[in-house]
Amino acid sequence: MIPRHFHLCYRKIVAEYEKTIAQMIEDEQREKSVSHQTVQQLVLEKEQALADLNSVEKSLADLFRRYEKMKEVLEGFRKNEEVLKKCAQEYLSRVKKEEQRYQALKVHAEEKLDRANAEIAQVRGKAQQEQAAYQASLRKEQLRVDALERTLEQKNKEIEELTKICDELIAKMGKS
Repeated sequence: MIPRHFHLCYRKIVAEYEKTIAQMIEDEQREKSVSHQTVQQLVLEKEQALADLNSVEKSLADLFRRYEKMKEVLEGFRKNEEVLKKCAQEYLSRVKKEEQRYQALKVHAEEKLDRANAEIAQVRGKAQQEQAAYQASLRKEQLRVDALERTLEQKNKEIEELTKICDELIAKMGKS
């Protein structure tokens, strides 16, 4: 028979072995649990990373689309700017031509106005001379009329006196 001491040792070894096996099983289960948690964590992180990637890709696509739209808008602005610059140049050219035309018309009008003023001054001078001549002529005629009226008055007096003399002579002759 096997001595009891071996038996106790054997039992102790078996107990130690069972304890080690149980510890190993427990460690393995703990590792499995940790590995499972790690895998789940990694899966969650992977899903989050994929969601973030999708979000970034979507944002990038939106940003690119907005960039392209802004490029089109900017190109439209550039074309509008060119058209507006061209229109502005045309209007400036027109304004310059109209300004030159205005200046030419102004000079022409001023020349005509100066000539008209000179003619008016000449006509006024001539009219004043004619008026002075007419006034002198009128004065002369008035003096002549006055002289004629005096002469007429004198002649009427003379006729009256002659008529009186004739009446007196006729009366004297009628008495004789």
